[in-house]
Amino acid sequence: MLNGSITKQLQSYSLQASKLKRSWHKGTRKSKRFGASHDFSDYRMYQQGDDLRQVDWNIYARTQKHYIKRYLDEQELIASIYLDCTYSMSIAPEKWKLAKTLAASFAYLGLCQDDRVSVIGVHGEQSPYLYRKGKAHLFQMMQYVEDLSPKESTSLFSESVAGYVQRKSSISIVISDLMEPLESIFHVLKLIQANRQQIYLIQVLDQEEVDPSLEGDFMLVDSETNQEVNVTISDYTKNQYKQRMKNRMEALESFCFERGISYLTCSTQESVEDILFKRMTSLGWIR
Repeated sequence: MLNGSITKQLQSYSLQASKLKRSWHKGTRKSKRFGASHDFSDYRMYQQGDDLRQVDWNIYARTQKHYIKRYLDEQELIASIYLDCTYSMSIAPEKWKLAKTLAASFAYLGLCQDDRVSVIGVHGEQSPYLYRKGKAHLFQMMQYVEDLSPKESTSLFSESVAGYVQRKSSISIVISDLMEPLESIFHVLKLIQANRQQIYLIQVLDQEEVDPSLEGDFMLVDSETNQEVNVTISDYTKNQYKQRMKNRMEALESFCFERGISYLTCSTQESVEDILFKRMTSLGWIR
């Protein structure tokens, strides 16, 4: 799923977050807050109630004044990756492969940088793989993503994500085709934001969904509900479809802009390398 070229490049990048959350575990991310790491920040005058062990007695010997040292806090970045495992995602092999590769890439990034990572296959056969940290989990995490497969369900991805929201996370990465009612998508994004999380929203589309090539009479079957519909696909029909898709994506983009959500649409015609190391770096998701 991740070739040697991609993993080699990923090792020199890290996930970016505008805010970190405190946890019981120390991380490698430097916070603007003060804490108990080994990275010295500055001095300040001793105040009643401060820990006497923090007093710098060498400074006291020279100045006869009590100063304490301050150090930068080290915090974890906690990232949750929500992968849409509904049938509409997996029915197109290239689309499913791209979605899983992007999920694996984010997981690899986090584990390599000692972040705490969860991968949640929503509507997947497997249980969520939660709060793993460190390179020791790389193989298991990659295998988990590789083995993800959809299970039969009548509920929407956007409805089900609400039951999986990891409230400790700093970043939530949502990977889906977003081919569901917009109001349902907007609702779950608001719910995630209510937990003070930064959201990276990735819409993965097959090229046929972006620019359909079908022509003539067809019976189309909904991949999730098995509902059948007879259609005649002409140039007019395709133009109407493209316009509706454009309007839909513009509505998503507008909502995300207003809410401060970072949104990216990618198709199966793009290479994983371009998506990761050109488009995502330009958005500031990874550096």
